[in-house]
Amino acid sequence: MALFIVVSPLTGCSPAPSVVFFGASFPDWLLCTGIGVAGMTLLHLLSSKLHKTDWLSPAAVVYPCVTALISMLAWLILFPS
Repeated sequence: MALFIVVSPLTGCSPAPSVVFFGASFPDWLLCTGIGVAGMTLLHLLSSKLHKTDWLSPAAVVYPCVTALISMLAWLILFPS
């Protein structure tokens, strides 16, 4: 009985964080990942246009890290609670 009393507040009764688009619910992290990918794409296009792609090398390391950074910043800005 004591175990039930201790564990019952940990059940996570709050609804899953989601955003509704056109009647369909999508998880918040999916929206933030899309924002991160779009932000990295814009950064790539801007650096290509300015001929500064060497700032983003090695691309295999920098692109995923910057995408994750933009995604996490979007999460903090859009969903602060």
